[in-house]
Amino acid sequence: SEQDARKAADMMANKFQTAYNAGDAAGIAALFADGGVYMTPVGTAMTDRKSMETAVAGRIKAGWTNETVKVTSAHAAGDSVWFYGEYEIMGTGQNSEKQIGGRYAEVLTRVGAEWRISMLMGNLKPQQDITGMTTTLATGTAPPK
Repeated sequence: SEQDARKAADMMANKFQTAYNAGDAAGIAALFADGGVYMTPVGTAMTDRKSMETAVAGRIKAGWTNETVKVTSAHAAGDSVWFYGEYEIMGTGQNSEKQIGGRYAEVLTRVGAEWRISMLMGNLKPQQDITGMTTTLATGTAPPK
């Protein structure tokens, strides 16, 4: 049901946020199903847990240590759940008082009795819209040619 999908999405977002904020890169990687895909905001696609762990540990070591994850919408799709939301990461150390964030989308599948991430894709909120889409959406008109 949609209610169960939201519950699964909120649970996974909480697990991800808790592991990240504890500096537990291996815990993040363990949330993924075998063969799961983690597409990072900078375009890297990882399919093995060791790469995921290394990448997350590197981001944390660089000073991006406090992540907030919010689910916006969740939906059931057969035996899977898909959802999307927003995230924000606050910097510390050399990145103190800086923040990055954007939107993300996930697909969860059941592995035994547990939900696991089959796909996680994130983006970075751009400093400015170079595509013209924001203008089009805001005005309801096509961008100038």
